Amino acid sequence: MVYITVMQSPIYHQMTLEEFLFQTDAYAGSGSLLNANITNTRTYMYGCVSEYFKKFFDFPKLIEKLAIFNESVEPLRDVERSDLYSSFHIPKRSGGLRRIDAPKPELMDALRRLKTIFEEDFRVLYHTSAFAYVKGRSTIDAIKRHQKNESKWFGKYDLSNFFGSTTLDFVMQQLGYIFPFSEIVKYPIGRSELMKALELAFLNGGLPQGTPISPLITNVMMIPIDFKLSNELRSFEKQSFIYTRYADDFIVSSKYDFDFKRVERWIVEVLAEFNASFTIKAEKTRYGSSAGRNWNLGVMLNKDNNITIGHKKKRQFQSMLYNYIMDKRNGILWDLHDIQVMSGLRSYYHMVEPTAIDNIINHINEKMGVNVLRLIKEDLR
Repeated sequence: MVYITVMQSPIYHQMTLEEFLFQTDAYAGSGSLLNANITNTRTYMYGCVSEYFKKFFDFPKLIEKLAIFNESVEPLRDVERSDLYSSFHIPKRSGGLRRIDAPKPELMDALRRLKTIFEEDFRVLYHTSAFAYVKGRSTIDAIKRHQKNESKWFGKYDLSNFFGSTTLDFVMQQLGYIFPFSEIVKYPIGRSELMKALELAFLNGGLPQGTPISPLITNVMMIPIDFKLSNELRSFEKQSFIYTRYADDFIVSSKYDFDFKRVERWIVEVLAEFNASFTIKAEKTRYGSSAGRNWNLGVMLNKDNNITIGHKKKRQFQSMLYNYIMDKRNGILWDLHDIQVMSGLRSYYHMVEPTAIDNIINHINEKMGVNVLRLIKEDLR
């Protein structure tokens, strides 16, 4: 099987593969369509790729591009890989610490160039169920998929050590199913150059978190798995489900109560079917309904089918604004970082609940006799 993914606008008719991926005459003149901010995709599965599709890519030229890249980064291969990274830890939302391996400048530049080759020359995309690390998409967009379905019951499934467990062999296996990589690997030199280029993105046998290319690799390699999970969950054991993936977080929802453990077992079976180098971390599986504390990806889809940050966060944000103004009046200046955090929270919260956040801002302005957004803007300069 081979998978071909194209951009897909939900506001236009269901375009064919040829119409959008290859910009046929039917749409070549539609500048507004081709230049639109489109974040949905459509994946097609075929037994093989027809000659019609192959003619839109110059495979020898793609291989040459990889070869030139590999030659340009040869000096980096002579350096101990760990010496090309700076490592540190950041707190996890769920507790504990997450290790981040950030490439040093020379490796960072190389990985950015490889990412550009994949994006521009290979035209890589992601399955429509994937929401992490995608320009124009966020956690809110993922939850909106479930909101649109008016889902009431939710199963949340986490992958164990997703990045660290992803091996080069697994990535190469998956790319063998994904066009145009599926054609590149048919050439011995193409497989060799692709594998050599990708190897530079790995550290200690896995994908490090902190590089510009690791997210892209995971989204591409997951296309066949996302495709199977999404398609088959639409009608799974006589029930309809919505599936979204945010990096290593799977959310499966339905309008009705369901056997979340059965769904978990099936997901594990699908991962095993693809010989995935990772699986579900069963102890982190959660199940609940919108009638309870239904938190997913940091927000809640409540019983009224509204996405909210919750009362607690709104109260904390209001107190933060109040303390900021009072400190400012008393000559106590906040650190730039703290003001940036406050501004970032305001932007994110406003994206989730614009009316509620506007009401908080207006309440603070009236109570304190200020324009708090103007004060924040001035302090950020």
